[in-house]
Amino acid sequence: MIRGAVNARHEAVLDLRIRGSSGIEVAVTAVIDTGSTASLTLPHATVAALGLTYRATNPALLANGVLHSCDMYDAEVEWDGVWLAILVTEVDSDPLLGTRLLAGHELYVEFNPGGVVEVRALP
Repeated sequence: MIRGAVNARHEAVLDLRIRGSSGIEVAVTAVIDTGSTASLTLPHATVAALGLTYRATNPALLANGVLHSCDMYDAEVEWDGVWLAILVTEVDSDPLLGTRLLAGHELYVEFNPGGVVEVRALP
Protein backbone atom coordinates (compact mmCIF):
# COMPACT_ATOMS: atom_id res chain seq x y z
CA MET A 1 0.00 0.00 0.00
CA ILE A 2 1.16 3.52 -0.79
CA ARG A 3 0.23 6.26 1.67
CA GLY A 4 0.01 10.00 1.30
CA ALA A 5 -2.01 12.89 2.64
CA VAL A 6 -4.32 15.70 1.60
CA ASN A 7 -2.55 19.06 1.66
CA ALA A 8 -3.92 22.46 2.73
CA ARG A 9 -5.17 23.07 -0.83
CA HIS A 10 -7.30 19.88 -0.65
CA GLU A 11 -5.00 18.05 -3.09
CA ALA A 12 -4.29 14.35 -2.62
CA VAL A 13 -0.49 14.01 -2.71
CA LEU A 14 2.02 11.16 -2.61
CA ASP A 15 5.77 11.29 -1.95
CA LEU A 16 7.59 9.35 -4.67
CA ARG A 17 11.18 8.45 -5.49
CA ILE A 18 12.14 8.87 -9.14
CA ARG A 19 15.33 7.47 -10.73
CA GLY A 20 17.08 8.16 -14.01
CA SER A 21 19.20 5.71 -16.02
CA SER A 22 22.38 7.08 -14.41
CA GLY A 23 21.10 5.98 -10.98
CA ILE A 24 20.43 9.50 -9.71
CA GLU A 25 17.34 9.57 -7.49
CA VAL A 26 15.15 12.44 -6.34
CA ALA A 27 12.14 12.61 -4.06
CA VAL A 28 9.10 14.47 -5.34
CA THR A 29 5.67 15.19 -3.96
CA ALA A 30 3.12 14.56 -6.71
CA VAL A 31 -0.49 15.69 -6.81
CA ILE A 32 -2.84 12.90 -7.90
CA ASP A 33 -4.53 14.07 -11.11
CA THR A 34 -7.33 11.71 -12.16
CA GLY A 35 -7.89 13.90 -15.23
CA SER A 36 -4.47 12.94 -16.61
CA THR A 37 -3.88 9.65 -18.39
CA ALA A 38 -0.09 10.04 -18.16
CA SER A 39 2.03 8.24 -15.57
CA LEU A 40 3.84 11.23 -14.12
CA THR A 41 4.66 14.79 -15.09
CA LEU A 42 7.80 16.54 -13.89
CA PRO A 43 9.11 20.08 -14.37
CA HIS A 44 12.18 20.71 -16.54
CA ALA A 45 14.46 21.27 -13.53
CA THR A 46 13.71 17.79 -12.15
CA VAL A 47 14.07 16.13 -15.57
CA ALA A 48 17.47 17.83 -15.96
CA ALA A 49 18.61 16.96 -12.41
CA LEU A 50 17.84 13.28 -13.07
CA GLY A 51 19.51 13.33 -16.48
CA LEU A 52 16.51 11.52 -17.97
CA THR A 53 16.80 10.00 -21.42
CA TYR A 54 14.63 11.67 -24.07
CA ARG A 55 12.13 9.32 -25.74
CA ALA A 56 9.77 11.39 -27.93
CA THR A 57 7.63 14.49 -28.27
CA ASN A 58 3.90 13.82 -28.09
CA PRO A 59 0.81 16.02 -28.21
CA ALA A 60 -1.07 16.46 -24.93
CA LEU A 61 -4.50 17.98 -24.44
CA LEU A 62 -4.25 20.22 -21.38
CA ALA A 63 -7.09 20.87 -18.94
CA ASN A 64 -7.66 24.28 -20.51
CA GLY A 65 -8.37 22.62 -23.87
CA VAL A 66 -5.08 23.67 -25.49
CA LEU A 67 -3.13 21.06 -27.47
CA HIS A 68 0.53 21.27 -26.41
CA SER A 69 3.64 19.34 -27.50
CA CYS A 70 5.34 17.67 -24.53
CA ASP A 71 8.69 15.93 -24.34
CA MET A 72 8.66 12.40 -22.90
CA TYR A 73 11.51 10.78 -20.98
CA ASP A 74 12.38 7.33 -19.63
CA ALA A 75 12.51 7.06 -15.85
CA GLU A 76 11.75 4.70 -12.99
CA VAL A 77 9.45 5.30 -10.04
CA GLU A 78 9.40 3.39 -6.78
CA TRP A 79 5.80 2.21 -6.68
CA ASP A 80 4.61 0.11 -3.74
CA GLY A 81 8.15 -1.04 -2.99
CA VAL A 82 9.03 -1.96 -6.60
CA TRP A 83 10.89 0.09 -9.21
CA LEU A 84 8.75 0.49 -12.35
CA ALA A 85 9.86 1.80 -15.75
CA ILE A 86 7.63 4.71 -16.78
CA LEU A 87 7.45 7.55 -19.26
CA VAL A 88 7.68 10.98 -17.66
CA THR A 89 6.04 13.93 -19.38
CA GLU A 90 7.92 17.21 -19.02
CA VAL A 91 5.46 19.97 -18.05
CA ASP A 92 6.14 23.30 -16.36
CA SER A 93 4.04 22.65 -13.27
CA ASP A 94 4.26 20.80 -10.00
CA PRO A 95 4.61 17.02 -10.39
CA LEU A 96 1.34 15.30 -11.27
CA LEU A 97 0.60 11.59 -10.91
CA GLY A 98 -1.81 10.38 -13.59
CA THR A 99 -4.11 7.42 -13.98
CA ARG A 100 -1.60 5.26 -15.85
CA LEU A 101 0.22 4.62 -12.54
CA LEU A 102 -3.10 4.14 -10.74
CA ALA A 103 -4.25 1.40 -13.16
CA GLY A 104 -4.85 -1.84 -11.26
CA HIS A 105 -5.18 0.01 -7.96
CA GLU A 106 -7.89 1.53 -5.84
CA LEU A 107 -7.58 5.07 -4.51
CA TYR A 108 -8.97 6.14 -1.13
CA VAL A 109 -8.93 9.81 -0.15
CA GLU A 110 -10.28 11.69 2.88
CA PHE A 111 -10.63 15.18 1.38
CA ASN A 112 -9.78 17.26 4.44
CA PRO A 113 -6.39 18.89 5.08
CA GLY A 114 -4.24 16.17 6.64
CA GLY A 115 -6.65 13.50 5.44
CA VAL A 116 -5.51 10.01 4.51
CA VAL A 117 -4.58 9.05 0.93
CA GLU A 118 -4.14 5.35 0.23
CA VAL A 119 -3.37 3.52 -3.01
CA ARG A 120 -3.85 -0.24 -2.85
CA ALA A 121 -3.24 -2.88 -5.51
CA LEU A 122 -6.43 -4.59 -6.65
CA PRO A 123 -6.56 -8.36 -6.19
